[in-house]
Amino acid sequence: MTEQTNKQQVPQDFQTRCAVRDAARRLVVAANLLPPQRLENLQHFASKLLADLNLHGQNYDDYAMIWLNNAVWERHFPAIPRSRRLLLLPFCLRNHDECQAPRDDLGLICQECGKCRIPELSAQADALEMPVLVAESSSRVAEWVEAGEIEAVVGVSCLNSLEKAFPAMLRHAVPGLAVPLLRDGCKDTEYDESFLADAMQLSEDGSFAMVSIPDVQTQMTELFTERIVSSYLRFDKDLEIFSKEIVHSLCAHGKHYRPMIAYAVYSALSRSGEYPEFMRVAALAVECFHKASLIHDDIEDNDSERYGEPTMHQRIGVPVALNAGDFLVGEGYRLFCHESIPATMRAEMVAQAAQAHSELSLGQAREFELLQSAVTLEMCLETHRLKTSPAFRVAMDIGAIAAGKFNDYRIFFQRFADLLGVSYQLHDDLEDAVANPASSVDCLMRTTNCSREDARRVIMDQYEQYRRKAFECLDELTDVPLKILLWRLTGKVLKDVQ
Repeated sequence: MTEQTNKQQVPQDFQTRCAVRDAARRLVVAANLLPPQRLENLQHFASKLLADLNLHGQNYDDYAMIWLNNAVWERHFPAIPRSRRLLLLPFCLRNHDECQAPRDDLGLICQECGKCRIPELSAQADALEMPVLVAESSSRVAEWVEAGEIEAVVGVSCLNSLEKAFPAMLRHAVPGLAVPLLRDGCKDTEYDESFLADAMQLSEDGSFAMVSIPDVQTQMTELFTERIVSSYLRFDKDLEIFSKEIVHSLCAHGKHYRPMIAYAVYSALSRSGEYPEFMRVAALAVECFHKASLIHDDIEDNDSERYGEPTMHQRIGVPVALNAGDFLVGEGYRLFCHESIPATMRAEMVAQAAQAHSELSLGQAREFELLQSAVTLEMCLETHRLKTSPAFRVAMDIGAIAAGKFNDYRIFFQRFADLLGVSYQLHDDLEDAVANPASSVDCLMRTTNCSREDARRVIMDQYEQYRRKAFECLDELTDVPLKILLWRLTGKVLKDVQ
């Protein structure tokens, strides 16, 4: 968490611990800090907090950061049902000398012998309908949040374990309240019982908490089936091969990030986990445009494989593949005018799709021309922005239009999508196993005569800068469900989160 040369400590005086907790709460309110917060922000405010309390230089930085993060999240815990909050307890709370409880892959299987505090805490959690886990660490908790099994964590742990778990919790934007053990070690340890009781008993108010990514992914799985997709597309019954290729291109491969983003943004801004039929139609339109761009891109770059199989033009020839891409573009526009989509939304959806379509085409044209001339890295990055960002932006725009919030976020989505799109393309460039003339790595090698290894280092630095700016951009958001959603989606798109 911090880069202190001295070992981080928990204040051993209860009044000091209370002072840090209370100061963190006041600072979060005064600075209007909304979750999730970047590590750099927490470090900055922890330093300020300790200075205000005259505690600087006593190695309480991590302890202050923990309470800042707690204070950031605790105001939003009431929106999360207690049944979706996990109480995570460490092994060291058991009776070290007498505990005979077995363990499985997850953790301790308490036998409720009454010789330690674990049965008592478990009973308190049961009364609150909170699930309990006794485990060595919280390393798997972020995975459970991503899988939708839990939505928040109340955890007791030593400072050393919290330091290790903190980055993963931040990456996954896990709502968490941590109660640090008063000292490290696995025996005869203590914690602030009143702090844990307060965290466990936080109320619930039934308000909308955050978008469930697993639920959205389930919606995508149900939508992108041959039966559902075929029911919305207009095919000539005699065109068996053509129709089969179109449906295959939409359903068979890819993570469907862009329609997933449209669904999720709609859910966040509408404060609803229910999706009207027109969202299904709009999401399919978004994917039609995306898959059309891939078909055309494969032809233009003469790529022989995508998703581990021959590209469409390799399977059925360039003329038919070109026509398939054109058909998907046409279907995308038609679907945005579908009768299920409210008439008040159709024109704006078409307008934003057309704008994105034009920008993407300009980006591709720019790439062709630049390949014939000397190209600076800045020119390459601008091409990446035009080629990649519009598809992310239009997905967010469609979700916002459907929720009736487009004018509130259109400028923000433009800026954020530009940063996310360039980050995504730079990450893609770094993953290229072979030379690619359109890659920023190869571009830099051509213009500077540097080695591939040196070029990759420069592009890695560029990627880290754009990635950081994308997360910094999210600091502007005051809508917490939307901020959490875009934080998690950014992690997925950039493969920080699997």
